[in-house]
Amino acid sequence: MLTQAKSRHQSKDDLFLQRLKNKQLAKLTQTIKNTSHTYEFQNKLAHDRNFNNIEKTVQESWAAAVILRNANVFGETVYKLCGKLKSIWSESNNSEEFAFFKKEVEADVDIDGQFARISKQDITSVLLSAEYSAEMFVRKIQLLKSMGTFIIDHAIHDAGKYAFLFKNNASPVEKIKQRNRPASLFTVRGRSGVLSKTYREDIGILDKATFDQLDPKLQKILTINGLTKIRPLFRTRISHKLADGSRAFVERMFDRDNPLLASISGSTADIFIAAEVLDDKLNQSQLDQLTLSAIALIVGGGYHAMHEVINIRSPHLNVIASIESQMRLKNCSAELQEYIAALHDACDRLR
Repeated sequence: MLTQAKSRHQSKDDLFLQRLKNKQLAKLTQTIKNTSHTYEFQNKLAHDRNFNNIEKTVQESWAAAVILRNANVFGETVYKLCGKLKSIWSESNNSEEFAFFKKEVEADVDIDGQFARISKQDITSVLLSAEYSAEMFVRKIQLLKSMGTFIIDHAIHDAGKYAFLFKNNASPVEKIKQRNRPASLFTVRGRSGVLSKTYREDIGILDKATFDQLDPKLQKILTINGLTKIRPLFRTRISHKLADGSRAFVERMFDRDNPLLASISGSTADIFIAAEVLDDKLNQSQLDQLTLSAIALIVGGGYHAMHEVINIRSPHLNVIASIESQMRLKNCSAELQEYIAALHDACDRLR
């Protein structure tokens, strides 16, 4: 009786959110089908439609936009880590290795058409900024990603030369790599390369035809001033076996009917490598918040689908439930309800 009474007072948008959370929980725990897809649909994958599952791509795009729009709710860990990166970036180090590090990061964040592009002369101001805007938030995440990229591409091969990067961490660099780029996810990527690139103004992984069908309220949520990109179009291969006989990442995602764009995200791994190098005492709650931030950058930029992001350090994460709980904790329930209503209306329109 108490449960029934509670349900009567829930709005249709609250009930919609509850169904979303329950679907996500079921998706995290469901059994994988015993089927091989090695060649199935090899030449017929419809980009952004995940075998015609449009609703999930809408939900994932919505999640990225909501996280981006609420940097004050989801950005605490990123802003803390960027404070540590600022100390490294601003130190007086005249070594050749330090100059090379700065040059490589500057080149990585200042690419024409890149989501969250940062001009090299603006890097210091981004690291220093305490502004909680979507644009500043995603640029800070981009800088963490670029630091991690440098560590994987260069510093990991000779950590002694780049000691200035590792002053907050005593863990062997190879161990950091193993924790954040597990062989079970990265040995078989299932990626076939970029087919094309398109200029986009919206946040997320939707194709233009689907975005144009959305309710105007959701279109507005998915469009953030200052955040445009040249979005790459990938095709994903189905690869069913790893060397040990277990299923590859793409096959597992196929069986769970999750969106596939470019397979597991190396960029997510880079963010977590940088995070661990900057602070090796992050707890799971902070790692989960960092995963939400990675979704903001990587799903928001249209580069990867959500499960290609969360499986690095937070495969257990129920993203919808996490968004709801963190926004309610920060007294943002009214804003959350508006986001839910817009998503609800859009999903009704697409059915």
